[in-house]
Amino acid sequence: MKSIFTLVLLFITVSFYGQENKRISFLNLVGNHIQVPRGCQAQSEYELLACNGTSIKWDYYSDDMLSEVFNATIDAFSSGNSSKSEVTFTSFGSQLKGYKFQSGNTYQYFLKGKIKDQPLMINIGSPNDISVSENLNGVLKLVLEKVG
Repeated sequence: MKSIFTLVLLFITVSFYGQENKRISFLNLVGNHIQVPRGCQAQSEYELLACNGTSIKWDYYSDDMLSEVFNATIDAFSSGNSSKSEVTFTSFGSQLKGYKFQSGNTYQYFLKGKIKDQPLMINIGSPNDISVSENLNGVLKLVLEKVG
């Protein structure tokens, strides 16, 4: 009986240990590996939440699907928000275009484009208005090269 109890206890311990989340050290933006900044934790290889107040996430789509999802997102976010303005960023040599919204002290950016011929949409939430390249800091400086 003792050995059965010991085996069950060992199995439960190993099961709980196996469910421990692995720390993600690098984000993967179309094969470009970006180190997760110290003190920040990635949700996945495609999403970093609340890293010094900034969150960033990207999703990959087909060309057709990208336009549909992007337009639906902008339409949904535009309703009730009059602070919509066009923005352009450069990431890994590729131009991304989209919109910036301001809600209180928070800025939301929705960008679409292609990096290495892969259509994608990037969603950025930041406490900072990123209007010039000098405003890029932290993880955004690793993902985006240029504003405008």
